[in-house]
Amino acid sequence: MNVIKRYTGIGGNIQTPDKLIIHCMAEYIEVDEPFEVKGKTIEVGKYSAHEWLQMLGLSAHFLIEPNGDVIKQRGTKEICWHARGINTGSVGIEVLVEGVWNYSTFVKRIKEDWVTPEQYNTTIELSDDIIEYFDIDHNDVLRHSDISPGRKVDPGDGFKWDWFKSKLT
Repeated sequence: MNVIKRYTGIGGNIQTPDKLIIHCMAEYIEVDEPFEVKGKTIEVGKYSAHEWLQMLGLSAHFLIEPNGDVIKQRGTKEICWHARGINTGSVGIEVLVEGVWNYSTFVKRIKEDWVTPEQYNTTIELSDDIIEYFDIDHNDVLRHSDISPGRKVDPGDGFKWDWFKSKLT
């Protein structure tokens, strides 16, 4: 597993996680018109997932690129801002959907198979390591949509959830 360290200071202090949350987001986000968020203007452009999270004041512990490389944003014992309501006590993995997407095209894309074999392999290996290290119960490996039903749809139907869970040791 190739790990690229791109640490962010966005998050909280120390935690002892008892949950693992699997998310997905666009590898690159396309903004067609400027908009305001948290008092900042997001300009027209194309942003990497790492840049996007930084601009929005969010973070995840790991981003998994389409080639299986891992971008590590924070240590697993540090709190990230990835899952409203359970940031404290959870590790967040963002699996990146290859390509450039805006929100509506992204939501359509994740309804179909989108995860690369390299991403599945890396996500399974990384998840197994996290589960073992923190002694996380398999019932506490959740999708973002499980903890925010109606508000979040990721990682979507295109992520073979039952298959993924069956591969965890």
